[in-house]
Amino acid sequence: MIPGKLVRFLEQYANVAFAGVRDRDLVPFGHRVSGWRVGADQRTMTILVPDEFLDRLVDSLQQNGELAVTVEESGSHETYQFKGRYLQHRGVEDDDAEFVDRVRRRFVKSLKTLYPHAPEDVLNAFVSPPSLAVEFEVREIYLQTPGPGAGTRLVPPPEA
Repeated sequence: MIPGKLVRFLEQYANVAFAGVRDRDLVPFGHRVSGWRVGADQRTMTILVPDEFLDRLVDSLQQNGELAVTVEESGSHETYQFKGRYLQHRGVEDDDAEFVDRVRRRFVKSLKTLYPHAPEDVLNAFVSPPSLAVEFEVREIYLQTPGPGAGTRLVPPPEA
């Protein structure tokens, strides 16, 4: 289960994400992520992926079934990696846009503090509109924030 603290991080602070998958031969591929949502059961996540990052994604997921999604709050660099098992994919639905818009607003706000003169339309364009939603069961969560403890498994706890 995704702990409440991490659900809050995902819903209120995180503003950039990247998904990694491997095909049947374990060849890795990376995909930028435009948005995400935690399932009502707090055991699943759905990531929203733009067109330009779909190459090989569905094929790799169907062949291997594993993926890792790294989510960060740029600025603070607080980062977590969610590893799990592919469940299904679907087209984008109307309510998915709101999740992407939230990420976009947080991303632009974060970068504006670092680059106050950056054109807002350029910053907005970094978060592309999604074209595919991928749902996966979260099985492990790792701390990836740079510094002591980076790489520590949080879920399930290391002693489990």
